[in-house]
Amino acid sequence: MRCITLTGSDDRMDCREMCFYPINPLPAKCTKCGFPDLEFVPQPYFLVKSRTMTPNELALAENGNLFIRERVHRLFELLIPGLCTYYPTCYQNTSQAAPWLLAVPNRQVVQANVKPAIPRCEVCGEPRFAHPGTQWDECLFGSPMFRQTLSAAWSRDSEFDILKSATWGSSERGWNRWMSRSLFMSVRLMYLLAKAKAKGVNECTTEKPLAPNKDESAWIREKLQLLEANGIPLHAEGTLSAEDAKWFREYIATHARNLESNYDIKAIERKLKAKLPKSYLDFITSVGSISFENVDSEEGFTVSICTPTELEFAEYTEEFHDEESRALNALTFATTGHGDCFCFDVQKGKKEYPVYLYKHECNFFEPYAENFVACIKRFAVTNGG
Repeated sequence: MRCITLTGSDDRMDCREMCFYPINPLPAKCTKCGFPDLEFVPQPYFLVKSRTMTPNELALAENGNLFIRERVHRLFELLIPGLCTYYPTCYQNTSQAAPWLLAVPNRQVVQANVKPAIPRCEVCGEPRFAHPGTQWDECLFGSPMFRQTLSAAWSRDSEFDILKSATWGSSERGWNRWMSRSLFMSVRLMYLLAKAKAKGVNECTTEKPLAPNKDESAWIREKLQLLEANGIPLHAEGTLSAEDAKWFREYIATHARNLESNYDIKAIERKLKAKLPKSYLDFITSVGSISFENVDSEEGFTVSICTPTELEFAEYTEEFHDEESRALNALTFATTGHGDCFCFDVQKGKKEYPVYLYKHECNFFEPYAENFVACIKRFAVTNGG
């Protein structure tokens, strides 16, 4: 079956800053150079709490692994049994269980060869560095990012629906600066997850994504019926609860200020041609336009909530390459000091809207929270709220 290389958010749940500085260090395998044991899975496996609050059900993990929520776990156990080993996770430096499982693929494939000229450890034989763009001699499997390294033996076919690279990539200056491994998934499983509304990963490609062929489409239809027959819902169950609504009410009561804000909400809504979420209005008229610091445990990541008169629609969505970003009706309600912003996806007939983070360096929108309540809770977690 055809496989694709997966990509996802850089805001890794198991890293301190984006996809750097893992919080679950690996033990050394080589006593000479200190090369890590890449097959070791630390226990307990810690996650940055604020980042676990994403509305997605899939997320990339360190070392070519994958985070999944329980619904996707049930789906995997039914459709691809035995292809992954699952480990529980905890919030960083606690014993409190997080709502994510670490899925470690049991199958591996050699993705590439490293150039013979790269120096290696005389004890373990591992290269001192192996940058995919400049230090790989050839690509053997997956979706090659560097076409000049293609081998005649290159393939994207596998008998497994999910597997990871046995080959690792690193900084040109050494594997101790950063390391990564690729995660692969069959086209049929990727599109089945999309049909089941399980989000968080996409195909890594600069070209048109692969679409299911006739056989893959037939497999998807058959397995969707199997999911329904086994009581696995074909939609996300959601991450909010009555406790979250209670938390929001208590947060507003605790942080309410004496504000002299007389916003003409109806006039603003007429200008925007959109109904503002009640949760946002309750917050802005009680707590006000405040800022949250070090959001998602990223030092210096400060987010400021906009007043109703500062709200505006993004006018650049047609410029995006990905279909989901182009489809958004993005109303900016919070800004940062570095060009990113947070937006409501304004949808007709909805009282509350999903929240997306616009990443200016990547020029796309990423799902961030189910609604404003979940978004503020995610902001506040980092601030001790």
